[in-house]
Amino acid sequence: MSEEDTRYLASGIGDTSPDRDRLDLIRGILEDDAVWAQPPPGGADRLLSAITRERQEPAAKRPVHWRTWAAAFAAAAMVIVVMGSLGVFDTPEQVVTMQGTDLQPTASGEATIHDTGAGWSIRLELIGLPPAAEGQYYEGWLWSEDGDGISVGTFHLGGGDSTVTLWSGVDPDEYPSLWVTLEKEDGDPSASDQIVMRGGLATP
Repeated sequence: MSEEDTRYLASGIGDTSPDRDRLDLIRGILEDDAVWAQPPPGGADRLLSAITRERQEPAAKRPVHWRTWAAAFAAAAMVIVVMGSLGVFDTPEQVVTMQGTDLQPTASGEATIHDTGAGWSIRLELIGLPPAAEGQYYEGWLWSEDGDGISVGTFHLGGGDSTVTLWSGVDPDEYPSLWVTLEKEDGDPSASDQIVMRGGLATP
């Protein structure tokens, strides 16, 4: 890549809507087999050292060979910007509205469910749900239409509005109801009938 191309790419870093010329240039970079080759051992360290010398040495003494690597880094940064703008790094998510039951009618909240590839994280933003009393705790559940419940974690809350993160190893699409129950610390792993909040997933 020429220095002119490098400067052109670098000038567009941070632009969430790259123009067609930049996209064509990035496409050409990605089609070059050398881009995907294993970098030389210690390459990153040498690049950083070269950049440091660039800042410290007079222009007449600066080495030139590192510019190729700098171009690759500029191109890679631009590719990341483009891919981010196209949503390549986005992970699928669902947002579920949570409502309090008759046991906690003033409670409300929202659950954001992210598919991480290794499972599903469930981020609960809760409003108006009081801390669990001593000897009790809250438990999150995913519930299927067949009546099967899967625990996705427990929590107590510390007072006031709170955010907690739960985790599921099963696909929420197959367990489309999200419940929060109040449990006793009695060693019983089954769900109690004290359902304090519930919400439904939008299934396909």
